[in-house]
Amino acid sequence: MNSLFTILKDIQINVPQSQLQHTFVLCGQTQSGKSSIVSKLTSQQIQEQAGLIYTQQKTNIIGYQAVLQYFEISGQAFKQLLTLPLNKQSYQQYSYILVIDLSDNPHEILNICNSEIRYIKEETEKKLQQSIDVDTFKQLELNIYDKIMTHHDKNRIVPLYVPIIILGWKYDLFTKNLDQESRKWITRGLRYLAHTNNCSLVFGSNQEYQLVRQTLQYHVKPSASIYQYDHLKQLCITQLSDLIENINLPPSGSNPLDGFNKIIKDQIVAVATNQKKKKQSKIADEDWNSYKEDKIDRLIKQFEFQQKQNKNQEEQVLI
Repeated sequence: MNSLFTILKDIQINVPQSQLQHTFVLCGQTQSGKSSIVSKLTSQQIQEQAGLIYTQQKTNIIGYQAVLQYFEISGQAFKQLLTLPLNKQSYQQYSYILVIDLSDNPHEILNICNSEIRYIKEETEKKLQQSIDVDTFKQLELNIYDKIMTHHDKNRIVPLYVPIIILGWKYDLFTKNLDQESRKWITRGLRYLAHTNNCSLVFGSNQEYQLVRQTLQYHVKPSASIYQYDHLKQLCITQLSDLIENINLPPSGSNPLDGFNKIIKDQIVAVATNQKKKKQSKIADEDWNSYKEDKIDRLIKQFEFQQKQNKNQEEQVLI
């Protein structure tokens, strides 16, 4: 562990102050795809391992030289190491990337995402209060509230002291394995969570990750916001770019998250039930056809033969 703390202590020294710099901390459940994301973004081979992995990348962002630092926290070490790279020097150039596996347990995606956002927010606030003085923390709060208060949904958005990018990964499997209606409601639910928690939201995969790169660049050097919100396409919405009225909340219930979860669960169950019925119907048809070819055909032939014999007997009687 000493080598890790040495990296964290010396990391700012290794970055020239004339360059843009930003720290991204990737967190999320085990096997959600964190290593493959860093590998795609940095073009470096990342070996999966327990604990925390550090990778540095030098790049160009809209004409500026930038040094990006990636800390990947393994799923098992999520709670122990989450705020370790956060300190009074780094917090202003710092973002979390919460990786959500879109292909795994779709009916649980919103609950998992909501739970992890809450944990990140609570732990980050505690760490900042320990790392910076009271006046600096109050000024940080004021800056955040100033941005939120200009938004149409200001009464529905809660402050976030360090930016979170919700990254829905394995989008290719998401589109392959789920029906359109389920995908639409999961996407709406993630939009709602991202917007009301002042997060950015982006989808990606090993084949399609350019929007992920653009979202990260936006957090390093903010320029024009990104607002690609088609529920049936790869999504990308930077923080404070969305609107509640555009998300289309569930029709009833005081808690939209509960409403989203119910619709998603009902839809997934309905699709699964329908697929099961189709499969059973197909099996029944195959069994019937098989039965028809063997026994039924023999019965029909026997019946036709019997009918023919009866007819012959009737003709003989008439003669």
